[in-house]
Amino acid sequence: MSGAKNPRAFGFARDRWLRLRRHGSIFWRLSWAERGWLMQAWLMLPGVALALRWVSFQRVYGFLGRWPSGVRRALDDEGQVLARTRAIVRLVQGAAAWSVHRPTCLHRSLTLWWLLRRQGVASELRIGVRKEQGRFEAHAWVERGGVALNDGSDVGLRFAAFQGL
Repeated sequence: MSGAKNPRAFGFARDRWLRLRRHGSIFWRLSWAERGWLMQAWLMLPGVALALRWVSFQRVYGFLGRWPSGVRRALDDEGQVLARTRAIVRLVQGAAAWSVHRPTCLHRSLTLWWLLRRQGVASELRIGVRKEQGRFEAHAWVERGGVALNDGSDVGLRFAAFQGL
């Protein structure tokens, strides 16, 4: 096989290129605002992960909570708020899928909560626990008006949420 290219490697590289092209075309179809939210989420996910490695959750949460909110950007029309919320949830999920690390539910939820807050969309970060088959499990999600945004509607039934973060 001297000098011959591995056809499997070529196929892998071609598939990766096609996937990147497809996702690149999705990126360019986004509005300027959506591109900005996507980039913020993509940068924020590893930033949150790194911050949580170095300092406590309470310090990270407190820092993000003190960041200027978008109260002045708050929308009056509930339809606009709902559309913006759905877009940001979708973009954070996309950023997590393309992240350089594997963001946990806490990383994704903190990022989503922060982005929504920056856009003037009121939401709450929830952290819940459960004991399943003798194992302790914890989970984080974001709610708006008591409805889970980045998880199933039954997440509040599956996990006992802490009150007053």
